[in-house]
Amino acid sequence: MNKAVKILLAAVCFAAVAAGTLYWLWTIRLTSDAEKSARRNTRNELRSASLDEAASRLDKLYSERSFTVRFGKSFPYLSLSIEPKVPYDFIGLLAEEAFIRLASDLKSPKADTDRRIKELIGFSKMLLDSGNLTQSAYDSLRERRLDGFFLVGDYDNAVAVLEEGMHGRTPHWCQGTIAKLRAHKAMEAGDKQEAIKQLLVFVDLMLSDAMKDFEDSDPANGVVYSREWVAARNLMRCATMSGEIGDAAAKAAHTEKARPLYKTALDKAKDDDISLKELNKEMQSYGL
Repeated sequence: MNKAVKILLAAVCFAAVAAGTLYWLWTIRLTSDAEKSARRNTRNELRSASLDEAASRLDKLYSERSFTVRFGKSFPYLSLSIEPKVPYDFIGLLAEEAFIRLASDLKSPKADTDRRIKELIGFSKMLLDSGNLTQSAYDSLRERRLDGFFLVGDYDNAVAVLEEGMHGRTPHWCQGTIAKLRAHKAMEAGDKQEAIKQLLVFVDLMLSDAMKDFEDSDPANGVVYSREWVAARNLMRCATMSGEIGDAAAKAAHTEKARPLYKTALDKAKDDDISLKELNKEMQSYGL
């Protein structure tokens, strides 16, 4: 055996041993327990961070990279890549949790909370546009970002998102929500006639056959809303605004239409103590 062949064989053996060692080390590193521990620690760090750090912490997670090693079917082929230290989908989940955390922050001044939510909206856009999320993670984060637009009163951008459609939401749901957003925009502008008009469009869509299976929940407090509850609540908003503009007949009509809807909502919530408590509180506030 000549020297060149010996050197080649030695190199092949060394490569095989090195590859085997790397593979062994990597399989130890990527055990499910290690992955769970890394995610748990990351989540705890984010939850303990100040609200001001939410977007910057997520951006850091998105930017930090680590090498990964994969072995092909034909040993000793190696595939090296650089990935975030936690999966992109997990970063998206943390962003969703940050939205919920900010939405439930009742202690901070609204201006501070709005600024933080806008920063999170910006981070979420980068993550959504990156193409790194799975479809389910993309859809879920996009819906939380829609909530963010609503929370900061950016109704035009919220409408734009809905006009593109939402995965898992029917066109009727999107149309109804667009009407509701336009009503909120009109209310903030002091245009109560337009607000009532848009809310009635929303109520009609909510009570249509297409929405008969509608049910929604508030992630901040766990309250589950039936379509009758949502419709009744918005009819009472119409009643209140009608009274404020001096239309007593319309106020009475909206109130009477809301009564049977609240009754149905009470029946649907009878086994849900959290929702039932909130529903009774709301009805009492309207004198019903």
